Amino acid sequence: MITYKITVTKKADKDEDAIYKYILNKFGETYGDKFRQKLIVIFKTLSKQPYLGRTAKNDATLRVYIFSKQNKMVYKVTETEIIIVRILNTKTNFASKF
Repeated sequence: MITYKITVTKKADKDEDAIYKYILNKFGETYGDKFRQKLIVIFKTLSKQPYLGRTAKNDATLRVYIFSKQNKMVYKVTETEIIIVRILNTKTNFASKF
């Protein structure tokens, strides 16, 4: 089984930080830390199952994985790597967010 390398773009890193800060301020450190732990699990899962997410409607080169009621991850799969492009609210139309 191939394990893909996970790369997080600067935009996705900023997205994660903003979501973490929102959760931290609204619900506290415990829930913020749970969010980050969930991302780690998702990254490990995607590294072994890169096609878990569905193909994006607006761009066939991207995939979308909804990992909570509130959040989704937009990513691209290459031969050896998974590039996390954005981490967004599920209600966000991401076509204009790149």
